[in-house]
Amino acid sequence: MESSLNVVIVGNGIAGITAAKAIKESTPETQVSVFTDENNQYYPRPRLYDVLSGHVKPEDAVMFSEDHYKTSGILIQLNKKASYIDTKNKKLLLDDKTKVSYDKLLLANGAHCFVPPIKGVNKKGVFTLRTINDALAINEFAKKIKKSIIIGGGLLGLEFASALNKLGQQVTVVEMFSRLLPKQLDEKGATILKTKVESRGIKIVLGAKITEVLGNSKVSAIMLENGKKISGNLLLFSAGIRSNIGLALESGIKTNRGVIVDNQLRTNVDGIYASGDVAEFEDKVYGIIPAAIEQAKIAATNITGKELQRYTGTVVSNTLRVINIELTSIGIVNPEDKKLEEIQEIDKQKGVYKKLVFDQGKIVGAIFLGNRKNVVPIKNLIAQETDITRYKDLLLKEDFDYKKINACIR
Repeated sequence: MESSLNVVIVGNGIAGITAAKAIKESTPETQVSVFTDENNQYYPRPRLYDVLSGHVKPEDAVMFSEDHYKTSGILIQLNKKASYIDTKNKKLLLDDKTKVSYDKLLLANGAHCFVPPIKGVNKKGVFTLRTINDALAINEFAKKIKKSIIIGGGLLGLEFASALNKLGQQVTVVEMFSRLLPKQLDEKGATILKTKVESRGIKIVLGAKITEVLGNSKVSAIMLENGKKISGNLLLFSAGIRSNIGLALESGIKTNRGVIVDNQLRTNVDGIYASGDVAEFEDKVYGIIPAAIEQAKIAATNITGKELQRYTGTVVSNTLRVINIELTSIGIVNPEDKKLEEIQEIDKQKGVYKKLVFDQGKIVGAIFLGNRKNVVPIKNLIAQETDITRYKDLLLKEDFDYKKINACIR
């Protein structure tokens, strides 16, 4: 009798757990073991904001119980850091010198927060937020002070600002770019969002670059490139992520900014795959949940060998809800190609901004700020590459019936 496939997964984030579940659901006989250096079971990373704000206990942020994993047949190994992969003998070496054999291995060990190498950055009061333990440490520190500074006005930076704001902090967000959410919004949308965020008591400073963290052993303020000082005792960096490529690099697996994978999510080493924030596909590390899920499912299918699936990339889609401000950004929202067309609807009084970007009659990008009605049908039209030329000028109208398009296609 043939022995069952033995799959080892490094990382218990969204990519690792999605892959583990997909493998067990399609081939229950496969042995699946997940190794992580964290001391918590899988939790959706957006729950960190609720843990930070004190609205959710760490144990309530966890998605599945230990019994769930036992029932599923997935072995989760907490506090087990992977240090090296013996690719020749197919063994994963852990920090405690344990050697774990595998037939197939999936790297899903994510990324870490980037902290720029600026003067004074090692002072007490400087944080990044990537884990439950980070959130608890920031929450505890915030009880002792009143002013917080966030470096980075992207999706995560605004979520962090919202969480600290709920703790009663006076929060200032410092963004190097000239607008908020430079990847997800255009100028008009960013202006509306800034007004809405500031109306909630969060201060926004744009076009500013931090050059030094001031204070003796503790943070007292930051210095900007223009000479301006911003006071605060808690400094939280949200300046992007960097893939955790160390394990792959040490083990002879090809890396660039991430672990390089092909369209089957395979690395250059036979039997080793990668997905999620650690993976780089066609020179791109996506760093978003939809990509992690999509990559994990395809990697899982290819690992089991039941069928072959190819990954062609993920349409970038982000949804933000900060202080009850709803935003969805999909695909190309700041087109550089002048051949692409745009339509917009703006209601400054209600703080609503909607925009669609078209390429030869097909939607390739969308912004919905302050009103997410019709996001789902728009996502479907983008995914299906539907030509909607006939209805282009009606799509953003409140009373437009999207069933007309489906009827037309049929």
